Amino acid sequence: MRRPRSVIAFACWFALGVGVAYLGFRIFEQLKTVVLIVAFATLIGVTLDPMVQFLERRGLHRKPAALLTWFGVVALLTAPVILAVDAASTQLPTLIQTAPNLIKNAEGHLGSLGTKLSTVTSSSTGGSLNPTKIIDYVLISGELLFSALTDIVVVAFLSLYFAMELPHLRQVALKSVPMSRRRRVDSILEELLAQVGRYMLATVLIALLCGLGTTVWALSWGIPYPVLLGALVSVLSLVPVVGSTLGGTLVTLVSLTVGLPTAIATLIFYIAYRMAEDYLIQPRMMKFSVELPGVITVPSVILGGAILGVPGALFAVPVALIIRILTREVVLPAVDRA
Repeated sequence: MRRPRSVIAFACWFALGVGVAYLGFRIFEQLKTVVLIVAFATLIGVTLDPMVQFLERRGLHRKPAALLTWFGVVALLTAPVILAVDAASTQLPTLIQTAPNLIKNAEGHLGSLGTKLSTVTSSSTGGSLNPTKIIDYVLISGELLFSALTDIVVVAFLSLYFAMELPHLRQVALKSVPMSRRRRVDSILEELLAQVGRYMLATVLIALLCGLGTTVWALSWGIPYPVLLGALVSVLSLVPVVGSTLGGTLVTLVSLTVGLPTAIATLIFYIAYRMAEDYLIQPRMMKFSVELPGVITVPSVILGGAILGVPGALFAVPVALIIRILTREVVLPAVDRA
C-alpha cells in the first residue's frame, strides 16, 4: 500500500519552488539590462542576415559580407542621428528661449481652447520657466543620453558578432538536438531566422521611409526641427501599429506652433500616409515574410508593451511570428498524429 505524502514534505518542496522562482525573478530584474542588450543584438544580427546572405551569393565570404553590411547599416542609421544631434545642440538654446513664445503661438491658434490652456499653464508654472529646473533637466538628459549611447555601442558590436557567427551558433545549437530530429529542427530554425530577418528588415525600411517623409513634409511647411522630428518618427515607427501614429501626433502638435492650418494639413498628411502604409507600402514590403493578421499583431504589441514597455512592444511581433511558425510546424502536426 502506497504511503500518503507528508504535508510537511509537500510544504517544504512548495516553499523551495517558490523560493527558486523568486530568486530567478530577482536575478532577471538585476540582469534585465544585459538580457535586453543581448536580445536586441541578436535581433539586429538576424535582421542583417538576409543582406549578408545576398552578398554571400555574390561571392563574398561570411565575415567580409557581414562587416560590409554592418558598416552600411551603421552609416545609414548614424547620418540622420548625427544631423538630429547637431540640430538639437545648435537649436536647443534657441528652443529654451523661445519655448514660451512657441507655446503662446500654439495656444493662440486654438482660440478659446488655447485661452483655457494658457490659464492652466500660467497657474501651474507661475507664468515663467524656472532656469534651475531647465538646467536639471538638461543634466539628467545628458546622463541618460550617455548611458543610452554606451548601450547602443555595446549592442552595435554584439550585433556584428552575431551577424558574423550566426551560422556557427546555429550549428552549435543543433548539436544539442538528437540526430534523428536534427534535420527537421534545422529546417524549422532556418525558416524562423529567415522570416524574422525579413520581417524586421521590412519594418526598418518602412520606419526610415516614414522618417524621410516627415523630414520632407516639415521642410516644405516650415515646421521647426525637421531633421530631429524625422529621426524621432523613424525610431517611433519601429514599434508596430502605434509607433507611426504616436510620431504623427507629435509632429502635428509641433506644427501647431506654425499655425492651425499647418497642423490640420499635417494631421491629414499622417492619416493619408497611415492608410497608404497599411494598404500599399506594408503589403509590398512584407510579401517575403509571414503576414500576421491584426487580430494577432495588435494584442501582441499591447501585451509586450505592458510587460516590458517599449522593448516589449518591439519584440512582440517577432515573438508572435515565432510562436505562429512553431505552432504550424510542430504543434499542429503533433496534434494530427495523436
